[in-house]
Amino acid sequence: RGGGKPPPAALDAAWDYVCYQNNPIVQLFYLLVVGGGYLTFVAFGYPHIPNPYLHRAHKYIGFVIYLMCVSVWWKACSADPGIVTASNVEDLCEVYEWDEQIFTSQKCNTCNLLKPARSKHCSLCNVCLAKFDHHCIWINNCVGVANHKWFLLFLFWHLVICAYGSGLGATIAYHIIQEKDLFRAVFVDPVSRERKEATWMIVIQYMLATEGMVVFVTILCAVMGLVLFGFFMWHLNLVRIGTTTNELSKWNYLKWCLKQEEDGQEKVKGLQNIYNKGILKNFREVFIPIDVHKLPRQFAAEKEKKNGQKAESVPLRKAAKGKEKMKKQN
Repeated sequence: RGGGKPPPAALDAAWDYVCYQNNPIVQLFYLLVVGGGYLTFVAFGYPHIPNPYLHRAHKYIGFVIYLMCVSVWWKACSADPGIVTASNVEDLCEVYEWDEQIFTSQKCNTCNLLKPARSKHCSLCNVCLAKFDHHCIWINNCVGVANHKWFLLFLFWHLVICAYGSGLGATIAYHIIQEKDLFRAVFVDPVSRERKEATWMIVIQYMLATEGMVVFVTILCAVMGLVLFGFFMWHLNLVRIGTTTNELSKWNYLKWCLKQEEDGQEKVKGLQNIYNKGILKNFREVFIPIDVHKLPRQFAAEKEKKNGQKAESVPLRKAAKGKEKMKKQN
């Protein structure tokens, strides 16, 4: 920074809030993009429905898909990702055993709790999460054992709406081109007034000029759909092989470290992922997850607490009845 003036405290605070604290900025951006994109398509695309290629029902199907997108997004945002607490940590250490490869018995210095295998402390959420995958800025929440399925459904439904939107948009554009017979039309250059026969480039320019918003949303859906498809398939593959984003990073680092040794290749071959229980069990573990707040020890402790409260309430009731009798006798 040399001899320059330090940045204002307000700028430092703003930078810290945006980059290093949980905040809803990206969530608001998501609502703007998804909500704005849908409303734009309703305003400029729906007037072309129905047509010979699209039934009126597509208007309602699109609305249902949009509702599904927002619903699973909110569920992923608001669901407990599986927070490790003092009351469930012992149970979680039994559910997720340390493999002594990428996970060993360690204590989280921030939470002051033993860290179950597959867990990680999130500095943004400031909690330890069971079966931690990653912190997702789009949902402003961590992805863990309890909400992993909602994150996958979030990806799936947004892939669906992108594919559906790009398909509708392309069909609408095709209908307009066919209806106006644009490839047989003659176009007049607005500057030179020269008459030109239709070409692909001229038709595209015409569509951008007359149906620009429909074309824009269609292209956006197509591009985002391809990105989401790759991302969704990548996460499904992680589930298939019984690992998480966090664990994949740990495996890659461990393999790199072992390869630096003389007999590293043999040691790498000896590594085994004990958390990979087969495709069906791996997917069942994600879509029918354990409830980290209803594990055996925690359930027993809560039951004992309730029984203790009931036991304490019995003599209190007897004392109250005794006082009532004394009042009546007086």
